[in-house]
Amino acid sequence: MSDKGKNMDIMLEPSEPGNDRKNSAEELGVAMILDPAKEKKMMRKFDYYALLLIGILYMFCNLDRGNIGNANIAGMSKDLGLVGNQFGTAVTLLFATYVPFEGPTAVLLKIVGAKPLLATCATCWGLVTLGMGFVKNWQGLYTCRLLLGFFEAGLIPCLETYLGLVYKREERGTRMVMVYSWSAIASAFGGLLAYGLTQINGPSGFAGWRWLFVVEGLLTLCVIPVFLWFFPGDILNAWFLSDDEKQMMRLRYSSNPQWGIEEKFTWGETLKAVKDPKFYAFFIILYCGDLTIYSFTTFLPSILKGMGYTSVHANLLTVPIYVWALAVFVVAGVSSDRFATRSIPIGAGFVCMIVGYAILISVETVGVRYFACYGRHYKRASMIGLCLTLANTSGVVTGQIFTTPTSPRYIRGLSICMGLAALGLCLVVTLVVSFNIVNRRRGRIIAKAEQEGRVLQPNPEMGDYDVFFRYSY
Repeated sequence: MSDKGKNMDIMLEPSEPGNDRKNSAEELGVAMILDPAKEKKMMRKFDYYALLLIGILYMFCNLDRGNIGNANIAGMSKDLGLVGNQFGTAVTLLFATYVPFEGPTAVLLKIVGAKPLLATCATCWGLVTLGMGFVKNWQGLYTCRLLLGFFEAGLIPCLETYLGLVYKREERGTRMVMVYSWSAIASAFGGLLAYGLTQINGPSGFAGWRWLFVVEGLLTLCVIPVFLWFFPGDILNAWFLSDDEKQMMRLRYSSNPQWGIEEKFTWGETLKAVKDPKFYAFFIILYCGDLTIYSFTTFLPSILKGMGYTSVHANLLTVPIYVWALAVFVVAGVSSDRFATRSIPIGAGFVCMIVGYAILISVETVGVRYFACYGRHYKRASMIGLCLTLANTSGVVTGQIFTTPTSPRYIRGLSICMGLAALGLCLVVTLVVSFNIVNRRRGRIIAKAEQEGRVLQPNPEMGDYDVFFRYSY
């Protein structure tokens, strides 16, 4: 077949050091570089059919998890007869099942497949959310929260791992923003839903907070058929790709062996994640951020109500806060890809946390306090899963530091969050300095080898410890 008849949208260039020779590239003995315009068009299809659907699932996950805070100020605790810190315990219990099952699902995704795993998890947590509208006492509430944590545990490690398999490093920052921005949308949308639904009083005393759980659970279940129909489970043979685009996807993987698309599972690769000192730094940074996020999203309605607003207006006032958060989040994520940096947006976020919490703790004026609220595959999969697992133990802490007796100011909880934000900022700076030192050292090793006439061979099996690997920060 002629080149004109079979346009693969690729250009051929001489071989370069560091490129793996597999599949077509191995046969031709040249490095194959995709046409950037055609590649961008192809990846936009994944944005439409994979990224959008994952984002919607993530939105409903956050809605179904965080609506307990909206329900609480709408009378849930009173109707269920909760006493002491039973509400805080209910918040905490979600993470008792959420945390242990995050790690395994990151590895399970490649074995079972993204589509069946995510669809099953979403169906089950939607049913549990629906059931929370009918609980009668603290025992029922506790049971639902435990089940909700169990079924939601698979989402974040699966989406992190899936996106890591679809997109290159330089493509992921913007895509992660596109997914995680749905969290802010969920919080804003949840505030509007709570504002409307919690004012409903149905037959036989079916209170508005119960409608909140029922409607949000049903909305989650309605998304599942759409997800099953359109989501591309097989990345290399996605239903919306042409034959040429399927070949281009294979070329993306063959040109970057560290992607690990054909890698076989071994316990050794999993253990590499635990032995890597960066794992512990990532975990602590995630922990510091997660504690802030979980505390803020769950207890923000109570904090606003403590400023003197009614429960209805407190739910409504959460909306502009999350709209602002969404705007900042998008700008930070897009700029991180544009300027090839992750550390600056993360560090700036921690700085804003510190300032915001300091205002909430020290200032009495309601207006000022409200302003402060604005404020390698298996190694990679294992590190993602384990980091998320350990970091999400912060959710267990949330309900114990933001306790009912310390409401409505929650000074102790806010102080702890501010201190951890400062720790996270210090670790970000430490990682940036460390990555810069390692990159420079590897550059000198390669330059010295070239001067001596030696050829250094890439070693993809070493992952990020390969001398050709460069850390982005």
